Parts: sequence; structure tokens; C-alpha cells
Amino acid sequence: MILIYLQQLIIFIVKNMKLNRLFFILYILPLISQSQVNEFTPSGKPFATIYANFHKGITGSARDEAAFELVRGYIGYEYYFSPEFYAKINVDVGSPDDLSPLSKIRRYAYFKNAFVRYSKNNLEIEFGLINLKQFKLQEDIWERRYLMKTIADEHRLGSSADLGVNFFYRLSEKIVADFTIINGEGYSSLQMDDRFKYSLGSTVRIPKNFTSRIVYDILHNEISETTLLLFSSYDFRSKWNIAAEYIVRKNNGWKDNHNIHGLSVYGKYNLNEQYQLFARYDKIKSNVLKGESLPWHLNADGTALVAGIQFRPINKITMALNYHDWYPRAANMEGGGFIFLDLEVKM
Repeated sequence: MILIYLQQLIIFIVKNMKLNRLFFILYILPLISQSQVNEFTPSGKPFATIYANFHKGITGSARDEAAFELVRGYIGYEYYFSPEFYAKINVDVGSPDDLSPLSKIRRYAYFKNAFVRYSKNNLEIEFGLINLKQFKLQEDIWERRYLMKTIADEHRLGSSADLGVNFFYRLSEKIVADFTIINGEGYSSLQMDDRFKYSLGSTVRIPKNFTSRIVYDILHNEISETTLLLFSSYDFRSKWNIAAEYIVRKNNGWKDNHNIHGLSVYGKYNLNEQYQLFARYDKIKSNVLKGESLPWHLNADGTALVAGIQFRPINKITMALNYHDWYPRAANMEGGGFIFLDLEVKM
């Protein structure tokens, strides 16, 4: 009888050992594995971007111009310290805009970015030499920074990066707002005075395929230099997109009533995953001052036209064959049309 009870006890223990092992496998191991998957590991990676082109003048004053050109290169490193903290350093290697055409072969390196970002829930804060959000959305929708800047950047009505701090807050899935305090001189200049540019912007996506943005900034120095930017974009089933941007700068360079108006309209049509048609029209003009007969900014006023086809053979390599023309507003200036083959390589 004792042997029978002992045998039953052994069988019970063995069965429970199997149940415990099964429980461990089914419930405990997945929890351990999940915690290991969710554990954050600090990491970083280098990156680089190259802009290059070949262009040939075909009309007007551009007829005698043809060249291969390495326009710009970006080299940098980004690092994630934690889910909340991120840092980036980016060096812009190119020729400054204020160099004469004869000096374009020279190459200078600038810090384009050097900042730390803190992100938590719906709040994001960046501090240092930061990218500015005033026309980042436009660049993303235009998609062709490698062949032409957005109109504000192209005509120096703002800078793509500057020293300062930016606060970004997501009010909802469709509405975001940002507030920026910067030096106001751009990333290639260092400002040591006590003047700062303040910028307030908001992006709205209502309905889902319609995107609008408004940005207003002010930089005061005896009088205020202000810039208002309005942007709207409509996307149809990711097949085609049309966008328009209007910008007005008042008291440019802190000169009373020296105003600049800019309009940019561009669109794209996706033929397939590799080929895309695109076109863009820009117009920039200034006002006529009291007592004058010609616009004060006449030498830089005019219209630009860009149209072409983009080809992306593989991810991170993009090229575009396009026609680029400039029609100056001044009657005594001759414009010029170019055929461009532009290249962007990301690494």
C-alpha cells in the first residue's frame, strides 16, 4: 500500500514539473524576451550627401557657359543617447554665396548643424546650430533641394539653419506648432550682438491630403524686419502633388519700406516608382520707393522656370534632367536658359 502511495506521489511531482516547465516556456520566457527587445541601446551612424551637376547654357547670356560642377557636400554624424536625447553634427562643404564666380573653385567648410534634441511625448526641443522649420516642409514636398532651393532660401529671405533654440509641440495628429529664437544671421555667420529673431509657425493637415503652413518672424533693430510665409499643398493619392508658397519681407535690411514679395508654384507627377515629372515657377519682385521710378531691388527681381524629369535608379541615388530659365525684370538685363543634369547621392 505504501508503495502505491509513493508511486502516485512521484507521478504527481513529475506531472507538475512538466506543467511548471510548460508555464515557464509559455509565459515567463516571452516576458523576458520582450523586455530585452524593448531595452534601448545607444547607437549612432555617419552620413554624407553630395550634390553635383552638368549644365549647358542654350539661350540668352548663358550660351557660352558649360561645366561639370560639384555644388555641395554634407558630412556628419548622428547619435541617439536614449529615446529622449539625440545629437547631430553636420559639416557643409561648399563655396560661400558671397564669393565671386572666379573663386567658386574654392571650398570652405561650415558647421551646418551641431545641436542636441530632447523629445518627450508631444514636445520636442532643439538647442544649438539647428535646422529651421520655416521652410523645411516646403523642401520635403518640393523634393529637389539638390537642384534648386525653395524660394525663401534661394533669395536669402531666410536661412535653413541658425544658432538658437526651437520648441516644437504636437497639438494633435493634424495640428503642430513651433516657436524659435535664433541669432538671425544664418549658419555661416556668427552674431555677437543682442538682437534675436523670433519666429512662430504652425502646420495644419486638414483634410489629410491637404497641408498648410504659416510662419511669421521678426528681427528688430531700431525698426523691425518682418517676414510672413504662407504655404499650401494638395496631394492626390500619392500620384501627383501641387503646392504654392507666398512670402513677403518688409523693411529688408532694416530699411524702411524696402519690401520684397515672392511667389512659388510647383508640382509633380509620379509616372512610376522610378520616374517623376516636375515643374516650378517662381516670381520675385520689390516695390518702388517714393520719389523713384524703378524698384529698389530691380537687379534681383525676375521670374524663374524649372521643368524636367527625375529618375531614381536605386534608393538614395537621384538624378534629374531639367530646363532652368531666368527672366530678369530689368529691361537692360538678359536672362539665360540652361539644360541641367543634376545628381544627388546619399550615404
